[in-house]
Amino acid sequence: VSYSKTFEGEPQVNVTVAGTHSQNTNTQQINMSLPNVTASVSRIYPFAPKIGAKKGALQNINFQYDVRAENRIQTTDSLFFTPEMFDDAQIGAQHTIPISTNFKILDYISASASTQFQETWVLKTIRRRFDQTIDNGAGAVVQDTIPGFDSYRTYNFSTGLGTTIYGLFPFGNDKKIQALRHVIRPNISYNINPGFDQFYDSYEVPIVSADPDIQNEVVQYSRFENTLFGAPGRTYSSNIGFSLSNTLEAKVRDRDTTVTEAK
Repeated sequence: VSYSKTFEGEPQVNVTVAGTHSQNTNTQQINMSLPNVTASVSRIYPFAPKIGAKKGALQNINFQYDVRAENRIQTTDSLFFTPEMFDDAQIGAQHTIPISTNFKILDYISASASTQFQETWVLKTIRRRFDQTIDNGAGAVVQDTIPGFDSYRTYNFSTGLGTTIYGLFPFGNDKKIQALRHVIRPNISYNINPGFDQFYDSYEVPIVSADPDIQNEVVQYSRFENTLFGAPGRTYSSNIGFSLSNTLEAKVRDRDTTVTEAK
């Protein structure tokens, strides 16, 4: 079941509220998602002139806003409509704001730059620890659920340069192939995805060994694991890309002599 509403204006706002329910009578498993809320605000150019075309990097700066919130429940027939059905509910919201701009360099090179900011909210996280007293002293990893509001923020950057080169080779209107056009589009891009180590913790697992140089195993984990939107990435990546597209077109005289326009 879903309901959508559009609020006209500048900017335009779209809101959708939905609920889903699926139930397996063999396994008695129930999956619900209620409510689901998504909203988006259309593209905004805060520095664009009220009249005329946008020029330069500043006037072409634009951003949007999207939010997605969900309450996801997994339960069974026997716990349906009881307080226990909410014990393992996954509740969260994710806000996304992409910002971008584009401009010309020396009139022939198109440049673009963009970044995306994302903030994620959750109402429960986890904490892991190694408990040496469990399993007759062998120890085991214990995971605790920590209720309460928590959040994390991520962002990335990207930029690109590109241009278009045209080559025209005419052969004459009396030829079967009257002309060839070659279009070349080179492009170079650069992207940065930071690592978010600040949202990761660790615990030590003892290693029994007669060698004193062997140290305990350190295990990294994020308290946002197993949440609705997962944990942020902790690996930094930086990459550069090249692309070159070629388009070859022919202007060909039609076989039908009554047709005056070439294909």
